[in-house]
Amino acid sequence: MKAVIIAILLAAIWPASSRADEFASLEEARKMADKAVALFAEEKFAEGYGLLKPYWPLAAVEIDNLANQTNTQWPLVRQRFGATVGTEFAEQLVGGPSFSRMIYLQKFQNHAIRWVFTFYKPKDRWVINAVSFDDQIAQLFH
Repeated sequence: MKAVIIAILLAAIWPASSRADEFASLEEARKMADKAVALFAEEKFAEGYGLLKPYWPLAAVEIDNLANQTNTQWPLVRQRFGATVGTEFAEQLVGGPSFSRMIYLQKFQNHAIRWVFTFYKPKDRWVINAVSFDDQIAQLFH
């Protein structure tokens, strides 16, 4: 699972020349993240990442690789944590006027993971800066 997290983080900072679509507001970004998390909970990783692709200034092949890596690692998640029993929005953090992070929980029978969406506003609209997941639930208590 650490390999997936590292790949996601590296992809988040990897330079990309493609221009992304943008969200006019964080409310729009939240609606898209809600939909992606719902797809991730159904183990539809290609669809979930695909939904985010237009708003993420990464090369499409990098996002497709993230979906493939997540799909490859998921049997280990399922084995360790059990079946998904639901999702919930946990919190939104603001890092000044240009960054926001939305954290969701995917709840399993035995544990939960965090889905973390980071959004960046370079001028007046928001784009996806990073998406990752981990089982570091203690990070919710900062």
